[in-house]
Amino acid sequence: MLFDEFVKENIKDFYDRRREMELLKNGIFECRRIILILGIRRIGKSSLIKVTLNHNKIPYIYIDVRSIYRQYNYISSYAIHYALESALNRLSKSSFWSKLLDYLKNIRGVSVMGVEVRFSESPQKIMMIMSQLFNVLNDWASDNRSKIALVFDEAQYLRYSKINFRSIIAYIYDNLPYITVILSGSEVGLLHDFLKVNDPRSELYGRYMYEIVLKRFNREQSIDFLYKGFQEYGIEPPVDIIEEAANAFGGIVGWLVYFGRLSVDRGLSREAIIETFIRGSKLVKEELFKLYERSPRYRYVLEAIAQGNTTWSSIKKYITARELKPIYDSALYEILLTLEKMGIVEKILEKGEIKYRIVDPVLQYAVTH
Repeated sequence: MLFDEFVKENIKDFYDRRREMELLKNGIFECRRIILILGIRRIGKSSLIKVTLNHNKIPYIYIDVRSIYRQYNYISSYAIHYALESALNRLSKSSFWSKLLDYLKNIRGVSVMGVEVRFSESPQKIMMIMSQLFNVLNDWASDNRSKIALVFDEAQYLRYSKINFRSIIAYIYDNLPYITVILSGSEVGLLHDFLKVNDPRSELYGRYMYEIVLKRFNREQSIDFLYKGFQEYGIEPPVDIIEEAANAFGGIVGWLVYFGRLSVDRGLSREAIIETFIRGSKLVKEELFKLYERSPRYRYVLEAIAQGNTTWSSIKKYITARELKPIYDSALYEILLTLEKMGIVEKILEKGEIKYRIVDPVLQYAVTH
């Protein structure tokens, strides 16, 4: 169902994105070594990855890095140890699992009990286990004329780990041609900062990365998505409310889904649009508060933009008024650059003038309420 809140895994529950699905599938079968799936939050990156891999029967190891960070506040060896173990065991539902088990039995530190796999070594030895595991997975894929995907969802959070993931990814890139590494990122600038492709000191320096960018739905796609979603429940939605919702949520599928789900459960009305903003703002305020803890200036910049102060000079003037002292250009530049890298703010050119805007309309509402 289009209005299911969970990450989609089946193509029947996934709206459009056929072009991006084709790009991802071709990227894997054409032996692209590293694929980046980029786009703002709630745009459907995780769903694109899982639907494409499942639809094309491509085996994969999937690790949700952001959920690990949220749970532990950093990416520990312990967390990766158990996330990788769990991801590996999810492959047991696949038809090739019994053959893969024979390969896994040869890994030191991995125990195979029936159809279940356990890492017998301590989490501190996860680097050793990963090295052997990825080599074995590559051998299995080679012998079976297959490909296998290693997915790190919201990979920019890997920067909070003491494990050298750049080294691991570089090793796979150079030595394991049957494994494609897929890295998704909503904080695009921070993901690039983590990978350090242009830094001669980085293990990934000079490595080519194939990028797929997910854009927001346009107005027509948003309207069509909502119509089809309501039709799955036998609801014929009023044109004016659907168009108003399509305009309000800026083509971000996560909020369109939230509005649709809320309308199905409570009734389709303009009040559902308002309630989506109210409820949604509560969800994103946790993200905002973590940002504000870094510096109150992030709050001031976002407040300025949300209130219509969208040029450099007007933002600077707003902060000066809030702090009762001037802010240096270099300090404002760093704040705006960070917000851009995090996918919260974007620069646009309007009538020959550079302006800033908050990407997510619900987040903008949260800033001012």
